[in-house]
Amino acid sequence: MIHPRKKLLIIGPVPPPFSGPEIGTKTLLESQVLNEACEVHHLNTTVRKSNAEKGKLDVQMVTAFLRYLFSLFGILWRERPEYALYCPTTASLKGWTRDGTTILLCKLFSTRLFMQFRGGHFRFFYDSLNPIFRWCIRTLLRQSAAMLAQSERLKRQFEGILAGSQIGRFPNSISNSFFSSFDTVERGDTDRPVTVLFIGHLSFAKGYCDLLETIPTLCADHDVRFRFVGAPASGMRNIHFNQATGERLVHNNPTEWYQRFIVDAGVEAHVERMGERIEGEAKLDAFKEADIFVLPSYSEGFSMAILEAMAAGLPVIATCVGAAPDVIEDGKSGYVINPGDIPVLMERLESLIANRQKRLDVGQAAREECRANFLVDAVSRRLLEILDRGPGAVDP
Repeated sequence: MIHPRKKLLIIGPVPPPFSGPEIGTKTLLESQVLNEACEVHHLNTTVRKSNAEKGKLDVQMVTAFLRYLFSLFGILWRERPEYALYCPTTASLKGWTRDGTTILLCKLFSTRLFMQFRGGHFRFFYDSLNPIFRWCIRTLLRQSAAMLAQSERLKRQFEGILAGSQIGRFPNSISNSFFSSFDTVERGDTDRPVTVLFIGHLSFAKGYCDLLETIPTLCADHDVRFRFVGAPASGMRNIHFNQATGERLVHNNPTEWYQRFIVDAGVEAHVERMGERIEGEAKLDAFKEADIFVLPSYSEGFSMAILEAMAAGLPVIATCVGAAPDVIEDGKSGYVINPGDIPVLMERLESLIANRQKRLDVGQAAREECRANFLVDAVSRRLLEILDRGPGAVDP
């Protein structure tokens, strides 16, 4: 085990906004195991307070970048941390301005830098670059101690760029308090409609349009309601490819799809839009009142929304992108389908809507999977083992 009170700097975003990367960093920072073992420092990389504003290059972003550099230099100079965990969230050249300087500054101060890339589209970005930029990024990455992908499949993004011994696995985690909030929840009330929950950008890339297409048919045959949490978006910045096939995405317009499949189809009474975000008790209530969680995304890293749904004991329908196939055992703790396969999405939804016992069994299996592998204490111990392993292989 790592020597107590070693200094660890965690560089990553925290809420707001309340999306996956921010929640993931916050959960880790609050880990009792990690704080007992290390003197933890944090540098917040959040620039935008709204998901809709992410990715814009403007004066605010340039100012934030300069402020970040001064802050990072100051922490490294004053605290001299032995370790740093850096959690980048974008795969773009402007993002790599920050990533590259972070690597070089940590190298300058002899801080062993571990990078946990939060996303599933790094390889598409890397392969699209010219050879000079690829060489620069490859050279910079090799100056870090290791790249910690969020699941086994996501490690593939870095094959051929880093040596296998420099690629490790470090997943997202769920707080003990969030998990225990669902200890006494009883599901399957037959006096209300079956509730399907979606949390994510209301964008084509998140599968929002695909889900809208299923609603008229499902509402015609079943007593069901659909609840959506997320910011309206015509597309997602930096999401250009179907992660499963490598094909470039052609984005449908979410507003037009809502008009066509919800308003014009006359099923608005079955659809509830709960706002751009929910937090605290409202978020817990949304999961408690749901029966099924669905996220038919075209690109993901390690979705916190999926992990939260599993912790809540919900059966999850997700796509075979990002960490989902590593987290969900298809047919047991959820269903994993191909992005854009609307007939199969409809079939999986219908099978769960129509069968209460199946919902309960699959949801319980999902919760047990979360308990066994993704509670923050266990995940924090894994990080400590990685830090303590020293140069060389980062995974046992």
